[in-house]
Amino acid sequence: MAEELLPQPIGNTSSTLVRLTPEQEELCRRLDDLHALDQLQAKPSDMFRGALSVIEDENNPDRIAQAAHSLREILYPIMSGRGRKSIGAKEDTFERYGSVHLDAGLGKIYGELTNIAHHGLTSTKLDFLSVTRTDFDELVEVFETSMQRALIRPIDVHRSIDQFLSSDPPQ
Repeated sequence: MAEELLPQPIGNTSSTLVRLTPEQEELCRRLDDLHALDQLQAKPSDMFRGALSVIEDENNPDRIAQAAHSLREILYPIMSGRGRKSIGAKEDTFERYGSVHLDAGLGKIYGELTNIAHHGLTSTKLDFLSVTRTDFDELVEVFETSMQRALIRPIDVHRSIDQFLSSDPPQ
């Protein structure tokens, strides 16, 4: 009986975490707030950290597409209206975020990330093979700035409303 060969890991197998800037830490905190408010299954801050980790693995030939996929998935609940797991979830999410995603340019970013995540197959404009790490880093920077702008007000306002509504009524 011959021993079966087990698949060997490829790429960066270290478990060291990527160091985040203070701005990125704040974004992760706000993404965690989004997770708590909307009871999402996957933690958006984990997807963000994962995207930053995978992009660092220079041995991974598909790292840009994989990182783009994770960042796009963070936007999906906002862009699709799938948020709270309650009756009228779509309407509740759109009331919660309103047109903030449009004001922050998240629709354009979502489209760009989708094109990259799908290896350019969904776009006639994107030459996936020409997307560089520098191009992707610039997109991540725009993503971070836009997400900060999109999340600051809605989460703070709705957390205050939720807290007020869950407290005992005034006597």
